[in-house]
Amino acid sequence: MNKIILRPKQQVRFKFFNVLLTFSVCLLGALSSFSQTKIAKNDFNLSSKTVEATNSNFKSIEISWDFSNATNRASTTLNIQIQPINDCWNKLNGKNRSDMITKSFKNIPQNPTGSLLLSLEEYNTKCFKWRAQIINTNTRQEHYTDWQFSSFL
Repeated sequence: MNKIILRPKQQVRFKFFNVLLTFSVCLLGALSSFSQTKIAKNDFNLSSKTVEATNSNFKSIEISWDFSNATNRASTTLNIQIQPINDCWNKLNGKNRSDMITKSFKNIPQNPTGSLLLSLEEYNTKCFKWRAQIINTNTRQEHYTDWQFSSFL
């Protein structure tokens, strides 16, 4: 087996190269962790309001969003999760009535603002809770908002 024997100057260069390489890898890793990949709460605005429905005795609920200020809008997907509730008087603590319904909006880069109109006839429930799931499609990072209560009554 042949051994490579380094002279003292070559040993110093070799050690320096190893230290420099290790430092460079650590620095690149640290810098990449500071890049803008997190979903910040101030990057978007979500709200809901009750609106009068035409041809119905019940009101409708409009959930609207605005991602105009989002830094990662090009890689953002929005899911609105709707959970129908049986006992409306318990609000967020009410018993789940049926399976959760998810409405997905993948066109956030082209349309950063939008809304979803919910009606009693469509969901067959008097009240529900909802939250938003925002996904960064590049990093697969997910952010959930707090649950919100809404009623059609």
